[in-house]
Amino acid sequence: MVAASGDHSVALGTEGRVWTWGKGKFGQLGHNNGEGRLVPMQLAGEALGGAAAVLVASGYGHTVAVTREGELWVWGFGDCGQLGLGDRANRLAPTLVGAEEGFGELQVLTVACGCWHTLAVTKDGALWTF
Repeated sequence: MVAASGDHSVALGTEGRVWTWGKGKFGQLGHNNGEGRLVPMQLAGEALGGAAAVLVASGYGHTVAVTREGELWVWGFGDCGQLGLGDRANRLAPTLVGAEEGFGELQVLTVACGCWHTLAVTKDGALWTF
């Protein structure tokens, strides 16, 4: 699986590992810095809590991944609240959505990104937008 925005791309590799490349100004590559990459680079092994991803998506400056366990991880540009973390801060590395709240207990089935927003559907059929 691959996803692309205007300035960066993300791919899901074997074993559920996530690879990113392109512009990294907002942290959308998830390598804990704002550097760009000309070639695909795998996220660190501890990214996504060490879990394997099953789905990836990307928006203008943000990237998301869903794990086998249904966790939603987000990183990159957050100025419009599109990371779903309750603030407008950018994240340089993958961050779990809803770790301390009810959302963290809901299993995410699918996710999509627009330019400035994110959509997630949970196992109970709820549509979350941020």
